[in-house]
Amino acid sequence: MAEPEVARAEDEERVPWYLPADRRYRRRLTFTREGKLFVFVTFGLGFAAVNTGTNLMYLVFGFMLSLIILSGVLSEHVLRKLRVSRRLPTRAFAGEPTLIELAVKNDKDRLTSYSVEVSDQAIGTTNERRCYFLKVAPGTEQSASYRRLVERRGILRFRGYRVSTRFPFALFEKWRELEAPSELLVYPAPLPCTFAEGATREEGDQAGSSRGRGTETRELREYRSGDEMRAIHWRRSAALGKPVVREFEREAAAILSILLDNRRPKEGVSGWDDAFEQNVSRAAYVAERALSRGFSVEICARGSRSPLLAGGSPPDALWRFLALLPSDAPGEVMGPKRGARIVDLRANVPSPASGLRESAA
Repeated sequence: MAEPEVARAEDEERVPWYLPADRRYRRRLTFTREGKLFVFVTFGLGFAAVNTGTNLMYLVFGFMLSLIILSGVLSEHVLRKLRVSRRLPTRAFAGEPTLIELAVKNDKDRLTSYSVEVSDQAIGTTNERRCYFLKVAPGTEQSASYRRLVERRGILRFRGYRVSTRFPFALFEKWRELEAPSELLVYPAPLPCTFAEGATREEGDQAGSSRGRGTETRELREYRSGDEMRAIHWRRSAALGKPVVREFEREAAAILSILLDNRRPKEGVSGWDDAFEQNVSRAAYVAERALSRGFSVEICARGSRSPLLAGGSPPDALWRFLALLPSDAPGEVMGPKRGARIVDLRANVPSPASGLRESAA
């Protein structure tokens, strides 16, 4: 979490002279439109009271000043001893609204906090949405959710919270900032594309030529300790008078390799970044669909390869690999597994569906 620490150090250097050095005791204040009008009328009335010497004007002027002072004192009690926590979703996708829950706990013994607004702050992005809490009783916790739209995949780093209030008279808004660094991994949004089922094998492909789990019988052999009972060929065993088991062919063609070229061209091709991000989203979609159809899926990029997930597994490990995939990696694209089907989603391929073929490498 080095980056939030750097942000805090920069904030310390830019603290105005009139604010305390400790962030826990800093307060900031802005007048509302009503507050500006109220202060203007108050000082106008005070100027008139000094010029005329009217006791009634002095009385009204003092009453209005007391409202300003009382507003500052009560708003300070509202902001004191508030604890804010954040509950992040398990999955978040770029370009889609993500629901984030904020919880506020009032650690004061007797005083209630009214009209509290909490804004979640992240590094490099702005958030206009706030969570509003009308009343947080002493020793209780209130929660509210807001929707945040993250435009890009990758890691979204949260810096902390902005806790504000306009209680009691809405003359001004007072707020404080709380530090609470955390991270949210944003997956690429799956982009639907055509995924061809039938793929012809290239010459030299040897799918099914090795032993393993599958549906086609490779050969019969004698039973050995540790073999599964369901693999016994009962009819042949009865004819030979000894247990014989079936050995199955490994279905190598059930492995799907997705190829991505994640190196930006040196000559700076126009629109390459957008095309690459679209291909990353297509890869997320193809990986999810292929896993749901029983394919084992891996993603091959320059200098890196994702883990091979078995068919039926959740795609989160592949989505995480895509979310953290850089666009300027060195090296060559990792080779797919032997006999695997290939979905070629490199940036210079216009149609991802046309890149489906089988590997003989």
